[in-house]
Amino acid sequence: MRSLAHALPPSPFGSVVNQRLGYLVRSGDPDALDSIVPMAFGNLALDLVVKKQYGRLVSIHKGFYDTVPLSSVTSDKKVVDVSKYYNTQRLRPIYQFDGAPLFIMTSD
Repeated sequence: MRSLAHALPPSPFGSVVNQRLGYLVRSGDPDALDSIVPMAFGNLALDLVVKKQYGRLVSIHKGFYDTVPLSSVTSDKKVVDVSKYYNTQRLRPIYQFDGAPLFIMTSD
């Protein structure tokens, strides 16, 4: 992406930032999801640029890749129910899947 940044038109939303996401995805040693998910997000974001669909973010919605308008992350305060999703004693997610999506959602 860094090599393509100069070819993109100026954006009212800011400049292109190239950052390795592997260490930001979660704490701990990287696993397969730590490379698959950021790669999918990057490819889907590039698809948005190619389609000239600006002002949208790639997301996971109900377990599926999707896109959302920027306002979905800036319009309201987002809160994660820590007691529902995290074991605070072990400092890690609660692993009780029971048909739940692979990724933790911030709203039910």
